[in-house]
Amino acid sequence: MTEKQAEWTATIRRVRTDARIHWFAMIGAIAVGIALSTLSWLGIVVGGALVGLVATSLSRAVVAGVGFGIIVILTWGVWLAWGGAAGAVAGMGIFAVIPVAIALGAAVLGSLVRGVV
Repeated sequence: MTEKQAEWTATIRRVRTDARIHWFAMIGAIAVGIALSTLSWLGIVVGGALVGLVATSLSRAVVAGVGFGIIVILTWGVWLAWGGAAGAVAGMGIFAVIPVAIALGAAVLGSLVRGVV
């Protein structure tokens, strides 16, 4: 293991074990993920990966991914309501469920990076 890899491993271990740093990192990961998800649906995958990396275990990473997906859905709902389009989207019926499924699935997919790192 190189020196840089050892530094990164020590840093991520500290983020996962120190409660205060952990919560700041989680909030930062959520903020970055939300910002990136406004650009592309791949931002949801990246946001899920970020919250997954901060999580202490793989099972908590999956839960964090689901939570991030729910936050993305709620943010999208607020954005639609603010723009006056919530009724039109809800009127699409089953097609309105597709973005919800994508948000949850992409966030959980991204959070699985915790199993690798």
